[in-house]
Amino acid sequence: MKALEIARVEFGNIVRSNKFLAIVAIFTLMLFSGLCKVTEPTPMVSIGATTPEVQGAEKLGLKVINSIGEYVLMFVPLVAIMLGFDAISSKVEKGIARTLLAQPVFRDHIIVGTFVAGLMSLIAGVVMPLALSLSLAVLLLRITPSLTDVALIITYIGVVAVFALAYYTLSVFFSTVMYNSVKSLVASILVWLFSSFMLPRLSSAIIRLVLGPPKYEQVQMGQMVLLKADPDYMKKFFELRSKILSLSLDHHFNMIQSQLLMGMGINDYTGLIVLIIFSLAVLIASFIVFVKREVR
Repeated sequence: MKALEIARVEFGNIVRSNKFLAIVAIFTLMLFSGLCKVTEPTPMVSIGATTPEVQGAEKLGLKVINSIGEYVLMFVPLVAIMLGFDAISSKVEKGIARTLLAQPVFRDHIIVGTFVAGLMSLIAGVVMPLALSLSLAVLLLRITPSLTDVALIITYIGVVAVFALAYYTLSVFFSTVMYNSVKSLVASILVWLFSSFMLPRLSSAIIRLVLGPPKYEQVQMGQMVLLKADPDYMKKFFELRSKILSLSLDHHFNMIQSQLLMGMGINDYTGLIVLIIFSLAVLIASFIVFVKREVR
């Protein structure tokens, strides 16, 4: 019960903070600006659509995901990091953790309560902007979603929440290990930058070192001679690239998002399972570190 009381107080403090309100406002505006693309008359073919009605229903849901996918991929990790980087370290720096431990409160109650509050604020910080931006799009842009659209968007929001949870637990882990908010923030952002931007670009260089330069063969096309990449080389290239990118949280989210954009639902749950297992493993590690480590 003490963990729930800590969670209640923590959640109230978080949602009333200027930081949280600013995050929600900025994220909402960014998503809404992305949703404005939905009204653009861009043709899209829906796989498996057999009638104009079905095709139109699928088209809107897919366009919504496609229009905000880029913003989600960039800003959701930042929202998660901003909500988690000082979850534990701020309590240590301000002496709150030591004050709580001086009372009949166990260490596990503190971190469980803090995480529950953070999880609730994370859901609010991600789901609220998505819901608000979609509501604004319906009211101002006169977009009328169907039941198919709603089901697809709800599925997408659930996937986004899992993606945000992975980065949130990671930032909480750094906050727990370092006991310093600045160092925790820097470490979290560095991991995000590496996962989002550096690793995809480094993967090609790593593969070239392993496989050597690409091999080409000449193909005669009329009077033109084209260079065609060796199929075996390209097969090994993409297999190795997939293994390297599996170290990136963004890659797993991208794989799920790509499946949804194909209009066929989620057929391969590997990425979703990896994100969930990663979140649980990092959360357990944070719990163990905080319970065993001395708070000064």
